[in-house]
Amino acid sequence: MADRVAELETELARVCAERDELARRLKDAERYRTAVDVAQIPIMCVSAIEGRYLFANQAFANAIGWTVDEILSGDAYQIWLDVTHPDDLEVERRAVERLARGEADKARHEKRLVHRNGQARWYAVDVTAVRAPDGRLESIIVQFTDVHEQRDAAEIREQLEAELRQKQKLEALGKLAGGVAHDFNNRLVIIMGYTELLKRSLPEDGTLAQHADMVLTSAQRAAELTHQLLAYSRRQVLMPRAFDLNETVDRMRRLLERLIGEDIQLVTSLAAEHPIFGDPGQIEQVILNLALNARDAMPNGGKLMLETSDASLGADNGEGLPSGDYVTLVVHDTGAGIPESVLPHIFEPFFTTKALGKGTGLGLATVDGIVHQSGGTIRVESRIGEGTAFTIRLPRANATAAAQAPSAPQPEPAMERPTRFESVLVCDDDDGVRKLVSDLLAFRGYRVLEACNGRDALELAARHDGPIELLVTDVVMPEMGGIELASQLKARFPRLRVLYVSGYSDDASLLSSPLEPGTFFLPKPFLPGDLTRAVYSILEAAG
Repeated sequence: MADRVAELETELARVCAERDELARRLKDAERYRTAVDVAQIPIMCVSAIEGRYLFANQAFANAIGWTVDEILSGDAYQIWLDVTHPDDLEVERRAVERLARGEADKARHEKRLVHRNGQARWYAVDVTAVRAPDGRLESIIVQFTDVHEQRDAAEIREQLEAELRQKQKLEALGKLAGGVAHDFNNRLVIIMGYTELLKRSLPEDGTLAQHADMVLTSAQRAAELTHQLLAYSRRQVLMPRAFDLNETVDRMRRLLERLIGEDIQLVTSLAAEHPIFGDPGQIEQVILNLALNARDAMPNGGKLMLETSDASLGADNGEGLPSGDYVTLVVHDTGAGIPESVLPHIFEPFFTTKALGKGTGLGLATVDGIVHQSGGTIRVESRIGEGTAFTIRLPRANATAAAQAPSAPQPEPAMERPTRFESVLVCDDDDGVRKLVSDLLAFRGYRVLEACNGRDALELAARHDGPIELLVTDVVMPEMGGIELASQLKARFPRLRVLYVSGYSDDASLLSSPLEPGTFFLPKPFLPGDLTRAVYSILEAAG
């Protein structure tokens, strides 16, 4: 009997121990369940056998905008379809299939959870397989880590890096274009100059004169291309002044009406009350290029609108401009619009959607270069089937800027040579250009000093007995550029006039600022008459 009691007592102790162990485990399970329920990380578990949610915490319910009860009572597959972004379904499907085939016990990927209100948010998803003893998949436990801000930051960083790479690429291309245009302009000066001289010695109605005309016409067309390259690379020398943009638009109206055709209505709204500061000829080129693009976008007719207005921008204007006063020019058409895939590339050089041979792809690149070199910005908005609007901001002229057009060169006198024989120092590192300029001026009776670079010019001036009235110099030369040369020579010859003959410069002070008194500019390439008229006009004014 005693043995039986002892045996029962032992069994009771064992049962009590098991009870206590089960109670402890139950308590631990309740703690774990509570921890999962209150966790800020969305967590849920889905039965692979029953196809239903075994549990879902409140954070998961909040992430998708459902209640926990709705999740637990709903169809797991349908809920998965409802809360997963369509573009992410296949990625997650493949991950779960690998778990089901036993190829992995864990998987990690990123997906967008779609809230009931339609908003999608990125999460890093960690999936863990729970298996039966035989290895069969029983359920999966899924944890979600919010990575939306990190994804946004990464996308912004990638976009900025892509923009930086594109900017560096375009800057390199701009430098190359500017250098090529500079060298090509020198060649065109020689071709155009000597062709013009040859033409003068030929009978006007002869075949050779017609051939010379063809050479000149082709060279001038090539010069237009170099001007576009320089405009895009922002290395052309501008002649800025204060002028009325309204008058410019109104003056161009007749030209634009002829160019765009009768089936396109041209409408202007000129509300700007202040002048702008820029190069009038270059701004006209901007308007012309945009109008021609608008015409091409409206083959069946439409409306082209040119609007001007005043604008004052604060420091946080979002346009990359300093705070201040500007004048706005909007060129708006009702054409076909620009596809979204094309829009980011429209200002890139040589990018065109036109048929082969129908465009160089430099029109909008030229516009962009001129506007930015003028201190402004250009933005574009477009809708397919509705039209395109280019919005340009240009700096407003300050109160002291004189809105005066530069005086036109005076015509040369009818005499063969000028009555005075001023000394002209010609400096150009290109032998062909220097010889052409020197020959033209010597033929007109000027005393010409030739120098192949800045140092040579200074030494020549130091040895020269008497004044030098005019310096004709290229801007870009090895060792010493034309601007530095002019500065040093003016210290010795205070009354010296300077004529820059260049189409290209890296010097910011010359690119978009008014020229100093007594300083003039003749863009390359030029014809002999352009040079001699400019020199005569400058020296006559000095006299």
